[in-house]
Amino acid sequence: MVKQQNEFYEGYKLIKDIKSDQIGLLLKKGSILDIKTIERLNRFQVSIEDYATCIEEPKKSIERKVDQVIQSYQKDFDRMGEGREITDKLEKELLPVIIEMVEEAGIDEIMISVQSKDDYLYRHNVAVSILSAKLAAWLGFSKEKVSRVAFSGLLHDVGKTKIPLAILQKTSRLTHQEFEIMKYHSRFGYDILKSQNLDDDICRATLEHHLREDGTGYPDEKQGHPIHEFAKIIAIADTFHAMTSNRVYRKGLSFYVALKELRRESFGRLNPKMTNTFIKKIMEMSIGNTVRLSDGRKGKITFIPVEDPINPYVQVDGEMIITSTSDIFVEHFLQEIEVVSV
Repeated sequence: MVKQQNEFYEGYKLIKDIKSDQIGLLLKKGSILDIKTIERLNRFQVSIEDYATCIEEPKKSIERKVDQVIQSYQKDFDRMGEGREITDKLEKELLPVIIEMVEEAGIDEIMISVQSKDDYLYRHNVAVSILSAKLAAWLGFSKEKVSRVAFSGLLHDVGKTKIPLAILQKTSRLTHQEFEIMKYHSRFGYDILKSQNLDDDICRATLEHHLREDGTGYPDEKQGHPIHEFAKIIAIADTFHAMTSNRVYRKGLSFYVALKELRRESFGRLNPKMTNTFIKKIMEMSIGNTVRLSDGRKGKITFIPVEDPINPYVQVDGEMIITSTSDIFVEHFLQEIEVVSV
């Protein structure tokens, strides 16, 4: 019985030492309960349930880690324009933590942890860094390139340090004139990073992440030029996190509605291959989730087609609905993505 109980906690993290009066120290704080450590506890007939205050479930661990990264990032964000030492600090101290999350956490855990709170300006940059790196890994980039994409995402909005606070902190929609000022942030960011002799890949990602495949976007003088692949990735992560984030003046879109918007944007504006990969990976997590259909019925997602992942197969009372060929379509998830590793 002890063995079965312990195996339920695989993947949990210890936030305190586990000690036994008879044996002494069994596992140290910070250990992850993997198969090996669980077998050790089983040998000594130690039940993890007796140490409930010593463990933390994986998703809470990720949320806490993201919050810590954001708190640290917030302290340095406004100083990024002061010199290379600040960006060096971010690269040495925060980037390794972000890469660790990218490699170890499921996209579901990440999406839960980066949901917007009252610190959108800072949380958005960290979210874009993590999501961009995750997408780069899905696209088969090398570990080194994934790391550079993550760093680019972390710095992509550095130019906002040069935008007036009255615009950055405005709680209603920007006027046309204010938006024209905001558009300068990509150029400001490029100039800041270029003056610090950062890699051209990172500088260009900062400059070009608002350019679109159809030639629209900004900065104007770059329209019509090839867009750097890092910028294309960041554009997808940037758009998705912005759409799903709650702001003072509007509620964020549900994941499914945001993914449908991304798919629409992939026809001309966002890179179609990269966007489809992003959609596919997130939709794969929705298998087993309950959705509401356009005819009012509820059903469960059972299959995600590779060629058209936004249109799943849905089981409704013994009937299989293939939404890509049916007049009936998914309106939204009735629950957001649950914790299932992808």
